[in-house]
Amino acid sequence: MRHKRHTAVLFMLTIILNTFVFSLSAATSCRAVQAITPDPAPSTAIPASPTKTTAPPTKTPALPTGIPASPTATTLPVEAATASPAPAAESSPSASAATITFDINTAPTAIDTRILGTNLPAWLGTSRTENSTFIGRTLAASPTIIRIPGGSWSNWYDWSNCEQNNVCPWDWGVLKPTDFINFIKVTGSEAMYIINQNGTTKEAAALVAFFNGAVTDNTVIGVDVRGRDWGKVKDWAQLRSNNGNPDPLNIKYWEIGNEIYGGSPTSGTDCLDWGWEDVWTCDGTEYVNGIGSGANRKEGYIEFRETMRAVDSTILVGAVGIPFGNDPNYWINYNNWGNEVIAAAGDVMDFYSIHQYAYFEQPPTYQEALAQPQTAWQAIMADLETSFDQHAAGRRVPIAVTEHNLFSVQDQDNNQWMTRAVNMLFMADSIGQMMEHGFAMANQWDLANGQAGNGTDYGLLDADTFARSPQYYVFPLWARFGQQMLPVTTSYDPATTLSVYAGMPDGETASLLAINKTGNSITANIQINGVTSFAGGTADVVQAASLDSQTVTFNGVSSPSDDLSNAPPAALTNLSNPLSYTFQPYSVTLLRLNIGTDSSQLTVDDVTVTEGDSGVTDAIFTVSLSPASSQTVTVDYATADDLANAGSDYTAANGTLTFDPGVTSRTVSVAVNGDTFFEGNETFNFILSNVNLGALFDANGVGQILDDDAIAWVYLPSVSHN
Repeated sequence: MRHKRHTAVLFMLTIILNTFVFSLSAATSCRAVQAITPDPAPSTAIPASPTKTTAPPTKTPALPTGIPASPTATTLPVEAATASPAPAAESSPSASAATITFDINTAPTAIDTRILGTNLPAWLGTSRTENSTFIGRTLAASPTIIRIPGGSWSNWYDWSNCEQNNVCPWDWGVLKPTDFINFIKVTGSEAMYIINQNGTTKEAAALVAFFNGAVTDNTVIGVDVRGRDWGKVKDWAQLRSNNGNPDPLNIKYWEIGNEIYGGSPTSGTDCLDWGWEDVWTCDGTEYVNGIGSGANRKEGYIEFRETMRAVDSTILVGAVGIPFGNDPNYWINYNNWGNEVIAAAGDVMDFYSIHQYAYFEQPPTYQEALAQPQTAWQAIMADLETSFDQHAAGRRVPIAVTEHNLFSVQDQDNNQWMTRAVNMLFMADSIGQMMEHGFAMANQWDLANGQAGNGTDYGLLDADTFARSPQYYVFPLWARFGQQMLPVTTSYDPATTLSVYAGMPDGETASLLAINKTGNSITANIQINGVTSFAGGTADVVQAASLDSQTVTFNGVSSPSDDLSNAPPAALTNLSNPLSYTFQPYSVTLLRLNIGTDSSQLTVDDVTVTEGDSGVTDAIFTVSLSPASSQTVTVDYATADDLANAGSDYTAANGTLTFDPGVTSRTVSVAVNGDTFFEGNETFNFILSNVNLGALFDANGVGQILDDDAIAWVYLPSVSHN
């Protein structure tokens, strides 16, 4: 994350990306064309251009061969410009209801909750992180892991000088390590830290000691390659304690650098003419193994990991990677960066970190953006697995998407898509697809950022007003979804119409998160196999008036309280299985259905009657409900032939029994026909099915018809035999 985009570099990126965006095939046009970390934008509280010691060159680099000299202008889709009704591409679905089906008895896929993470950049300062509204709204969003200290800033953030001497990168005030600890603790989140790769391994180890060490730990960190003595673990743990945090924070996840592959042109090996990061190499092998010797040594990932884990062996250290390292249709692989990193560090790396921004330039329509997650995440995972198969002998490590959002460069989002409802639906589907395709962690960029000059903003929260963007509400909904995902099918196209995700928050609840990408209501029949009934349910809904809306309602409330408590979910009524539910236009809906709180059981007794010589005799079946239910229970019944035949021996019967609250018994009479023919004893069945609440304990009653007719003896004349 850079604090200021240099005009020449941005111009070059625009020119280069324009050519490749329009030359990609339809199959790859939805993929991110660049994983550039976004910038903070000027705001009333964030200076537009703080200085730093080293800056990317402002000289315009030479253009690669074949790149046109001017980018193509982009415009807002018709809907966004006019707030008109949904375009033709979003016409009403067919009159028949959608069918959504899943089975609670299917083996679930565990979801790592760290996929609901975000980023907290250091430039926000304590005026935000100590503000009660900012804290309250962060708590309600429920981010599980917060990445610090802020994208590209991490590649020159001098944490020790900032913490010890209050000499931080800029004199207008940024978050110190202690400030990060305080915010992480007050929000109940987990932290992930980006190590300054331009520093030394001993410096990184001291930082691990600061966050994770004990004041009694005498482990020696020692002197680094530049001659500085970093003392012992207890020294840095004591500094943390002196600054108000006696207990360790215990950060588990660490990254070595941010977007190293994007080094500025003079950074080192393989760096591109339009790079942006202040690093010392853009070669993946050098990044892992290091270069140089003595005081000039640039230490690599393996050295960082080993030295940091000497302080805390429980930490996991991630290596910087890229998506699409093998795809020949992807426009750039940063000089084979990803494959080099995997080949060099594949045996030891703890996780592989990528950044995925869907677009550099605005796509032609909202619909293209909304369809993108359904193909992009699966393709990324497949490509990464190919890399690990080819370069790490098939080893699998967790994939962490430590930055993701709709646009890689905020200056290109001139129509503020990231602040509109289109990004809410896009973000909801992206998170679902990452869960579905096995990504272990993800950090949206970012919790708050600062509005850009063109009016766009990456943030879940406005950095000045703390207003919630539409994408904000995706996080509390996914947080309520649960930690297990089940396979689900739908009769609608998830890319264009309705995408759905099913899960199990606990053993008594089934959940369904649905994203309606159209301007029409969609009624669905939701069949949950393995469930006989529902004992209750709720619906959380975030909805926009149109895809270009910059405001939404959460459970019908346009400006809910900081903790969302005045916007509770709606109770579901008329519960049945299948359940009929109508998803509102441009909405994300979370249904949670209670499938296990009603313990009532239904049984039916067996009945025996004597046939009689004429007329009918009633076989009276008693259906019992125990214990009584506080809700209305219904159950279907029907007779079925065994030895007895409907029509001649008895009259077939079927129907529905209703048990009002408190009622425990109902009866059904089945007419048995009398006759004078000897037939022997016969039986028929009385079968219960389709109970709406509770369970069927004994669903089959037997009706026995006793034959009271005498055997007719036939006397034959005697025959003489000779």
